[in-house]
Amino acid sequence: MRGTLTSQRYVDDIFRPHVGPFLNGLPGAIFQQDNARPHTARVAQDFLRHFQTLLWPSRSPDLSPVEYVWDQLKQQMPSYHCT
Repeated sequence: MRGTLTSQRYVDDIFRPHVGPFLNGLPGAIFQQDNARPHTARVAQDFLRHFQTLLWPSRSPDLSPVEYVWDQLKQQMPSYHCT
């Protein structure tokens, strides 16, 4: 995506064409996002009223799902050491 991501571009270029249809196809899905300005602007929040969202405290690394994925991968991978 070129240029600045404004809240209106976030809704028009990401939510409406991609995220909205994807979430509509997953009954019971919960959408998670961080608190970046384009995400918390009124236009974005108005659009998100149609979906269930997970509240995310500002700057909270504890809610980052990727950290749990990395942890699971590390536990399942055998140790590898270069010699």
